[in-house]
Amino acid sequence: MSKFYKTLASISGVLTMTMPVWAQETLVKENANVDMVVSIYNNNLGLVDDSRNVSLKKGENEVAFEGVSALIKPESAIITGKDIQVLEQNYDYDLLTSENLLESYIGKEVKTAQQNPANGETIFNKAVLLSGNYAKPILRFDYGIEANFPGRVVYNQVPENLRVKPTLVALLDSKKQGKENLSLTYLTGGLSWKADYVAEIINEDKLNLKTWVTIKNETGADYKNAQIRLVSGNVNQVMNNSNIIRPMLAAKAVRMEGAAMDSAVSAAGISPENVADYYMYKLPYQTDIKNKQSKQISFMELNQVGYQKEYRFQSPLYLNIGVRNGEFEKQHPDIVFILKNDPEYKLGYPLPSGMMRFYENKNNNMIFLGENRIEQTAVGQKAELSVGKAFDIYAQGKISKVTAISKDIYEYDVEVTFNNVSNQEHNVVFEQNIYNDWQLLSDNLNGKQKNSSTMYWKFELPAKEKKILQYKVRINRTI
Repeated sequence: MSKFYKTLASISGVLTMTMPVWAQETLVKENANVDMVVSIYNNNLGLVDDSRNVSLKKGENEVAFEGVSALIKPESAIITGKDIQVLEQNYDYDLLTSENLLESYIGKEVKTAQQNPANGETIFNKAVLLSGNYAKPILRFDYGIEANFPGRVVYNQVPENLRVKPTLVALLDSKKQGKENLSLTYLTGGLSWKADYVAEIINEDKLNLKTWVTIKNETGADYKNAQIRLVSGNVNQVMNNSNIIRPMLAAKAVRMEGAAMDSAVSAAGISPENVADYYMYKLPYQTDIKNKQSKQISFMELNQVGYQKEYRFQSPLYLNIGVRNGEFEKQHPDIVFILKNDPEYKLGYPLPSGMMRFYENKNNNMIFLGENRIEQTAVGQKAELSVGKAFDIYAQGKISKVTAISKDIYEYDVEVTFNNVSNQEHNVVFEQNIYNDWQLLSDNLNGKQKNSSTMYWKFELPAKEKKILQYKVRINRTI
């Protein structure tokens, strides 16, 4: 053998030894599942922990997890198991479709089937597929090239590169032979949940609160007999980054801190637990979440919850240097429901964000009062929800007098009349924004300073009566 061929053979041997050789594939379908935990976040994100029973041989194994999410973040996937080491993993998302099958056979020989119009028999032939041509194949027969073949293309087998379902394939090394539970954990888009609250007014200060959770699955995968965990809180996601919130994968190993709240009981037995800086709600039973499915679950039912209702005006009057007049007529207040998340008011339960709808039963007829979004409300916080405008309460007001004390100092006299033509007494709040340096000189309804630029007055407005608010403000723009 010449020196050249000896060298070539030597190089070939080195290449053969160093190139990875994948073992025969072990396909692990969803029915091999032994445990499924799905943690769903508010912002279209899920954490799937999928454990399956796999038969392994000692040494290298190619394991294919079939039926993972079509929206998996493959860079977040982690495979764990006893006495194994993951060497390589690939996400196969090239699915078996008519278009993909056609594209896979370009340049290869296929069968064709065409019906004989004379006797209805099927005529089979052979051809080379030259182009998929957007599902209009171009074929080369012995007699020539067909661009508009009227028959069907028949394939011998499914190419290895095409999968029936999205599949994650891993090359791993096992220290022993036998069956092993392998856990595949990954982040995925397409999973979300939201809370919807139904507040039924009982009387002037009590309501019943019913909460439903809606889970939506658009991942392309079914999660059967799964333990469901709902995580309340906005988890940061870095888009188009291979380091996508990978630390959150450790959530399944985080020790649950804190006990379930005793002050409020979920009708479905769902209790919150602290996980890092978020709240996790675990369903007490296992359920299926099918692809393209929206599932509603009873989340919380609380009775005799205390609330307050205010009729809140925001003054349209502009008090500033140079403004010498201003008035408004017939302004209606916002109807604001106030819920204090405290055991004293039969709450004291971390409330996830969602839509709260208010109803009242009048003469056995349920009336819709309005709705608004409640943000995440921790224990001890207040939720103030404006649901509409009051019809029977209105106000008119004006700047009745402006006095120039100096070039930069003015005093404003304001008068506002509140009218209540209903048969009930109501709590009324009036807020006035004031800019620059200012000082309240006088008022007749015991106003209070809300912040550096707002005064407010809170008072009872009797039924079928009116009340007049008068106040004087000094504004100095030099300070």
